[in-house]
Amino acid sequence: MDQSEHPENRQRRFARIRRAKWMLRYLPRRARFHRYPLIGRFADAARKMPYLWSFRKEDVRPALYAGAIVAVLPIMGVQVPVAFGLALLLRCNVMLLIGLQFITNPFTAAFIYFGTYQLGHWIIGASGFGASGEFVPVDGGTPLEHTGAAGMEPVDLAWTQTLGTTVNSLVLGGIIAGALLGLILDILWRNGVAQAVAHKAKVEERKRRSGSTPPVPPTK
Repeated sequence: MDQSEHPENRQRRFARIRRAKWMLRYLPRRARFHRYPLIGRFADAARKMPYLWSFRKEDVRPALYAGAIVAVLPIMGVQVPVAFGLALLLRCNVMLLIGLQFITNPFTAAFIYFGTYQLGHWIIGASGFGASGEFVPVDGGTPLEHTGAAGMEPVDLAWTQTLGTTVNSLVLGGIIAGALLGLILDILWRNGVAQAVAHKAKVEERKRRSGSTPPVPPTK
């Protein structure tokens, strides 16, 4: 341990280490990757791919964006296999990509999906993009015999239209919300890296100065 490090700086450094360990304990680490269902059978091959476990910038940033988007898409239950496949495809950090999937869980799913649905529904309403292609007004605007759906009741037709638009709202809202979440995580990550680099530079400068200070001659 560096004896020249100020006690206050040492306490801050230990606090950062404790926070990092607390967050990383939920990530799928290399040593226990085989315990995960479905993807665990690929553990031996995954351990031989260094980019899956790397925290370099080029391996972390794609994982943050892809992981955030997949986390809020309405695919709870298959998120982990999808995340693992994306990590292989994008050649990025699998620990972060899979770890982000725990954002959506049985306790948070309803709130997340409601929010992404509202966002997607608002975008579809404002732009028309993503509206169900089968949409036909059931208030008399277009006769059913002119739509190819003369054998369907208006209520049944409206139900299929609503279902299609709902799915589109969830997917579109999930992609946009996930991208925004990924951007926030990316900014936080880069800010944290910048602070760590600045702190390391200060420590190195302090060491250099303490090592280059000439000894004080003894007083007579």
